[in-house]
Amino acid sequence: MLLLIGVSAQKPDSSKPPEKKPVAAPDVKLPTAKEVIDKYVKALGGREALLKHKSRVETGTVELSPMGVKGTFESYARSDNRTTTLVSLQGIGEIVEAFDGTSAWSSNPMQGSRVKEGKEMEQAKRMSQFSRDADLDKAYSKITVNRMEKVGDRDTYVVVGANDGLPDEILYFDIENGLMLRRDSVTIAPEGQMATSTFLEDYREIGGIKMPYKTRSKSASFEITTVTTDVKFDVPIEDAKFKRPN
Repeated sequence: MLLLIGVSAQKPDSSKPPEKKPVAAPDVKLPTAKEVIDKYVKALGGREALLKHKSRVETGTVELSPMGVKGTFESYARSDNRTTTLVSLQGIGEIVEAFDGTSAWSSNPMQGSRVKEGKEMEQAKRMSQFSRDADLDKAYSKITVNRMEKVGDRDTYVVVGANDGLPDEILYFDIENGLMLRRDSVTIAPEGQMATSTFLEDYREIGGIKMPYKTRSKSASFEITTVTTDVKFDVPIEDAKFKRPN
């Protein structure tokens, strides 16, 4: 959703994804990717807790810097991997991105409504997995621990998740508490690709699992901050919420 706003607000930059730095020195023993992911799942509340919910509704606020544009968002997701995010921005209008279980589509004032295809469609499908964190190691064709690095004042393990035909994702996990603190990714769009670093902050427990209530998504040209104000699990969400309007 954060990247959708950026794509709508301006043409994506052609920035390359952050370079993969060399792995830790040979005398520094790194854990396996499975060990890092297992600790992350446990830190969130455990796999059983992550899989028990059947739907999720989130609402909150959005702010784009340095443009000073503010707005609100609503996000709907079901365990059958259907998702819809609606963002209302002052002076821009309404932006929607959705995956209906089969196809992905988006709508915004600058591009109108369109159906995603090819790699853009595959990326949207991958990111729409409702319980993705419960089986994060299976979300990639290959996942490896690359190095140790600071995120702010926290030490992290840096994990690279590869997917055939799609850009790698680089994930940063707190060495002490296991939580994900940062995610580097490249969003595919018709205009080009956009490299973004997203910082996950203010984790809180709700519904038996921990979620980041604040995210900061930074690209070369702007930063988008979202703050979640309300989360509800297991509320009914009708099919029509995910369908593209005629």
